[in-house]
Amino acid sequence: MIGKDRSAYVLLAGGIKQDVTGKWVSTDLTAEDAAQGAPGGKLRVFATAILMQEHPENILITGGAKGFDVPESAIAHRPPLADILRDELLECGVPEERIVLERVSNTTFQELQEIERMITDYQITHLSMITNRWHVSRLSAIVDEKFPDLKKLVSIEFIAAEDILIAHDPKRWQKKINDAYGAAFMLEWIRREEHGIAQIHAGTYRFR
Repeated sequence: MIGKDRSAYVLLAGGIKQDVTGKWVSTDLTAEDAAQGAPGGKLRVFATAILMQEHPENILITGGAKGFDVPESAIAHRPPLADILRDELLECGVPEERIVLERVSNTTFQELQEIERMITDYQITHLSMITNRWHVSRLSAIVDEKFPDLKKLVSIEFIAAEDILIAHDPKRWQKKINDAYGAAFMLEWIRREEHGIAQIHAGTYRFR
């Protein structure tokens, strides 16, 4: 029974795009995809599938509703984040019975609020949050600033998807990831992340 698990992975949603067939999928780590939403969402999915294969006893929390900064034209016909991520995880071999979906959140902050509510229901004592390398520092700052009670309830680990993928298959991922993180689009993305972290520490960040 799922409720007996003590450790959980949390797959935080990244950006979403339509592929060439019109299917809604997570973004890749490219400049083109960064123009459509947070880059590297697909890497989070791949890394999560690897970790679930290594630790099948864990549960996996993921999901979301419409997401943040979604064009009005897309909302009407785009599936919820929860459905998109579930389908991608199933394609990667993650058993559906291990996936716990939340269908409320639209931002990282809201997702953390929902996770905090789920801790007791699923008797979780350890959370491993999977995101992208560029996002880890801001995610950690948000948890420190706004979720002190969550840190009292569970131990928290932040996992960069890029690190998991490189360790698992360096020939496939090392150069691709290194090239992306040296590219202008990613340097600008990281600059904005650092600005957000500075705002969190200064008390001027807009949590929503």
